[in-house]
Amino acid sequence: MAAGKTCPKCDGRMEEGVTVDRGHGENHVPGWHKGAPDKRWWGLKVDKKSLLAIESWRCNRCGYLEQYAR
Repeated sequence: MAAGKTCPKCDGRMEEGVTVDRGHGENHVPGWHKGAPDKRWWGLKVDKKSLLAIESWRCNRCGYLEQYAR
């Protein structure tokens, strides 16, 4: 995404960042997976090769968040 992105809600300045997923003593950038969740007794079955990283942008004026799967 281009630097200098403008908020679609209030025209404030958008800053790039990440959403942090915390669990089991580790921090991760969450991923996006297509389709409905395949729930198992241990959690979700996920094809790790098809995960897309999630890019986040936050408005410094109103706090609006935009996220993109890349």
